[in-house]
Amino acid sequence: MLLLISLLFMGLDSAVCGQRSSAVQNITQPRSRIVGGSPAPPGSWPWLVNLQLDGGLMCGGVLVDSSWVVTAAHCFSYWTAVVGEFDITKTDPDEQVLKVNRIIPHPKFNPKTFNNDIALVELTSPVVLSEHVTPVCLPSGMEPPTGSPCLVAGWGSLYEGEWRIKDMDFHFRVPLLPQSTCKSALGKELVTNTMLCAGYLSGGIDSCQGDSGGPLIYQDRISGRFQLHGITSWGDGCGEKGKPGVYTRVSAFSDWIQAEIQSEFQPTNHKIIF
Repeated sequence: MLLLISLLFMGLDSAVCGQRSSAVQNITQPRSRIVGGSPAPPGSWPWLVNLQLDGGLMCGGVLVDSSWVVTAAHCFSYWTAVVGEFDITKTDPDEQVLKVNRIIPHPKFNPKTFNNDIALVELTSPVVLSEHVTPVCLPSGMEPPTGSPCLVAGWGSLYEGEWRIKDMDFHFRVPLLPQSTCKSALGKELVTNTMLCAGYLSGGIDSCQGDSGGPLIYQDRISGRFQLHGITSWGDGCGEKGKPGVYTRVSAFSDWIQAEIQSEFQPTNHKIIF
């Protein structure tokens, strides 16, 4: 049984997590298929973070507290975090650019196997919360059942091998797959219990380069709040038939995330970068 994770991180009111503006409606209805995505209306992903290297997008991230971002551990060098981003070709009204104070990869992250592919990013100052900048909820209670629809968003490439980043963030919806299907499709020796698969075995809908570290989101049917169920990690190509996307299972790291965020040991200007 998973521990119920407190959402009162660093004084943040739990009522603000996992909710988006009431003005955003019907955002999950696809209008086009570009690696399974459609343009996301502004404000529909208020927890999505654009992690940059020298001003250019390299990975996605997810705001889980006003000063903390969750992403994939394989993403890092010298970074800034941009929240409230929609169109990366211009400055959006709610856009905030913040420097990174600490990068904390999971201590058991294996860069060869991508096992335990999760990291925390502490910002130098808290973001200003608004309708377009809101943290997502961390997992609580039982995991969503197999087949549950989840949402993925990011600015990543449209095709495998292409590093042209999309100007606007795209989103798509994929079902959670059984762990046995995941292992059968990608190799039982590669898929661990800290990973999960989501997507369609028919292909055509998937995350791609530049989407790493971004969210796999599940909307709780009872509360209506959006929870971070997975982190975009790896895959065999982009949208290939029989090759679903692999995501870090966030519930496996909830205790670690909570411990790091609530830790009293917060050295000034100390960066952990590999």
